[in-house]
Amino acid sequence: MSDAITVVEGLDFAVSLADGHVHPEDLDAARSTASAARMRAGHLGSTMVLALVGGTGSGKSSLLNALAGSTVASTSPVRPHTTEPMAWIPARSEPSLRLLLDRLGVDRRVEQDRFPDIAVLDMTDVDSVVGEHRDRVEALMPEVDAVVWVLDPVKYADLALHRDFVTPLSESSDRLVFVINKIDQLDESSLGRISAHLGRLLQKDGIDDPVIFEVAAAPARGAPRGIEPLIGHLAARLDEKRVHIGKIIDDARRAARALAGAAGVAKGGSLDFENRWMKVRDAIITDIVSGGGAAGFEEALRLIEALVLQLSTDAGGIFGVRIRQTFGAERVERDLTEALAGFDKSADPAAELDRGLQEWFGAPLRTILWERASLAAVVAGFAVDARMVDQSLGR
Repeated sequence: MSDAITVVEGLDFAVSLADGHVHPEDLDAARSTASAARMRAGHLGSTMVLALVGGTGSGKSSLLNALAGSTVASTSPVRPHTTEPMAWIPARSEPSLRLLLDRLGVDRRVEQDRFPDIAVLDMTDVDSVVGEHRDRVEALMPEVDAVVWVLDPVKYADLALHRDFVTPLSESSDRLVFVINKIDQLDESSLGRISAHLGRLLQKDGIDDPVIFEVAAAPARGAPRGIEPLIGHLAARLDEKRVHIGKIIDDARRAARALAGAAGVAKGGSLDFENRWMKVRDAIITDIVSGGGAAGFEEALRLIEALVLQLSTDAGGIFGVRIRQTFGAERVERDLTEALAGFDKSADPAAELDRGLQEWFGAPLRTILWERASLAAVVAGFAVDARMVDQSLGR
C-alpha cells in the first residue's frame, strides 16, 4: 500500500526541482498545497492511527483487548501497569506508520488482521508518577488521527486531566473521543448522571459537542459491553479520513500538473537529445575534417541553430526559453569558432573537434535538458504514487 505522505514528499521534490524554472506564482501555489498537506493534524498515511490514553486504572489495555476481541495487552491491578507504550497494527502496515512508531519510540508492536486500516496505540498513563510517561503522551498528540480518552467513572472529573490535557487540546476537539469505562460497576441512574456531568465538564474545557461512549471493556461477568458502537464510530472516522486524504491527493495532483505545464514537461522529459546531438556532431565533424572550409563552417552553424530551435520548441516552458536565451545566434557563432580552433593542428583532428563541440554545445545543452528530464521524471513518479494511493483508498 502506497502512503499519501509519499505523494506529498513527491510534490515537495517537484517544487524544489521546479524552483527557478517556473513563474514564482506557480511555484508558490504548489508549495502552499504541499505545506497544507504536511500541516494536516494527524497521520498522513492511509492507516487511521488511534491513541488510547487515560489515567492509571482507567482500563486502556482492557479496552484494546475488547476492540481486538482477544488478549493482546496485559492487564494488572498494579498501577501504573503499562510502563511502555504498545502498538496494535495491521499485519501489512505502510512504511510511514512504521516510521511514526519509530519516531515515537513505540517498539512493542503486535500485528493484527481484524482492522487492516486501523492502528491502535496503548499509551502510558497520563497521571503516572513517572514523568517520562506524560512527556510521551504530549509528544503523541499532533501525530495521530484520534485520541481516545479512557476514563474511570470515579476519576473522570480529575482537575489535572482537564486542565493539563483536555483544555489545551480543545482546538483539536474533532480528534477527541471520550470513553467512560467500567459501566458495569454503575447503576443506570449513576451512569446517566456521570455521562451528563462529563459532557458539561468537556464543554467548559472548550469542546462544544463532545463524543462520549459508555463501555465495560472487562466486566466481572459476561462479555464486553458498548464496544460495537465505538467500533462503528471508528469505522466512520476511517471513511472520513479516506475522503480527506483523497482531497489531499487530488489537490497535490492538480498542483503537480500545474507545475508540469508551467515548466513545459507535461508530455514527458525525453527529447531524444543524445541521438539528435550525435547526428549533428557527426555531420559537422565529417564535413569540417574533410576540408569543408567556409562552407563547412556555415553548414555547421546551420545544423547547430536548427538543433537549438528544435530543442527549445520541444522543451517548451522555461526550459525552452533558457535554451533560446543561452544559445542566441551571436553566441552560437562565437562558440562554434572556439570549438573549431586548433583542431587541424591536432594529431587526431576528429577527436579534438568532437571535444570542442561537446565542451561548447553538448555539455551546456545536456545540463539544461537533464534538469528538465529530472523534473519530468519526478512528476511522472508522483502520478504513479498518486494512483497507488487512490487504489488503496478504494477510489
